[in-house]
Amino acid sequence: HRGGDRLPAHPVDGGARPGLAERTFHGHARRQFLRALVRRGRCGTSAGAGFYDYEAGAADRLLVATGRRSDLAALGVAALGLGLDETARALPVDPRMRIGPGVWGVGDVTGHGAFTHMAMYQARICVADILDHPIAEADYRALPRVTFTDPEVGSVGMTEAEARRSGGGVRVMQEPIASSARGWIHKGEGLVKLVEQDGVLVGATSMGPMGGEVLAVLTLAVHARVPVNTLKSMIYAYPTFHRAIDSALWS
Repeated sequence: HRGGDRLPAHPVDGGARPGLAERTFHGHARRQFLRALVRRGRCGTSAGAGFYDYEAGAADRLLVATGRRSDLAALGVAALGLGLDETARALPVDPRMRIGPGVWGVGDVTGHGAFTHMAMYQARICVADILDHPIAEADYRALPRVTFTDPEVGSVGMTEAEARRSGGGVRVMQEPIASSARGWIHKGEGLVKLVEQDGVLVGATSMGPMGGEVLAVLTLAVHARVPVNTLKSMIYAYPTFHRAIDSALWS
């Protein structure tokens, strides 16, 4: 991946065509990875201890695995005297980032998503609480996550499966990114998928060129609980990738 964040721990909602997501990662990502190796003319060992030259390579699948978890024992949380479990995956924080009297937590240790933007969001709330400044409490309904493959994959809010498990009337709308003129011009592979629950947008996936940028308007809509009918009444600029949102709404 590119950038500072790992692949999202949350599931990516690939839509009614699961083969598309598989082709994206096993196609584009694999080709980009192998092309990078070819340009360098070398390939790293798994331990990173050295390199070996090669002329050509072939594979059916490429698996890139990465991840991390907080080491609460190394952080010395037991010394806080709050009865915290050093073996836990995260520390319990309230909506104002408080762990206990005079103790706050932000970022990976809270278990709300190991993303840089999550830590920045929580830090703002934490600082305001420490300084006794007014600020809205944490709300994670519209947590965006973007995987910087080629094409990019972004998602926000509930997946279709999560929405159906939570009950209510669920409707799914989906269109290929090529349904927009810009997507067609760029021959982009991907999709826009919208998850509606009781008339309100509760989740979305944007896969394609600039998928993370297209996700911005969808994140706003999920955060603000915008009714789908309101989104359908908007004017979407032409020609843009985000016009695929409009196509999905009317699909």
